[in-house]
Amino acid sequence: MALQALPAGTEDIQLGNLVVNFAAYGVSVDGEAVELARHEFELLQVLCLQAGRIVGFDVLCGALWGSTGPKERRRLNVMVFRLRAKLAGSSPYKLEMVRGRGYGLIAPRPLGGAPRGSEGRSS
Repeated sequence: MALQALPAGTEDIQLGNLVVNFAAYGVSVDGEAVELARHEFELLQVLCLQAGRIVGFDVLCGALWGSTGPKERRRLNVMVFRLRAKLAGSSPYKLEMVRGRGYGLIAPRPLGGAPRGSEGRSS
């Protein structure tokens, strides 16, 4: 799987206090700019486009490096560790792992609220 194309007219996505501007290759949390490496930004892009869903390890590795072996999984884990630290103040979406499945930008579901991932996208 290649990196996903952005929907037409999409320049940025806002997920709570996390804003990702695809046109400017910029990220901010609570209005503060966050500097990301190229692959960190590409990982965040994939996760933002699938906000509220878990994206499989092999899908993420394939999108970032074109292969899905153990070496790429370790690289992905290290990258997620670094990305979590850089996005530490983001709310309510958090970069989470579901053991054995993958990673996702997940927001807690309010009691009686809409399903995860049904809110927060803007263009």
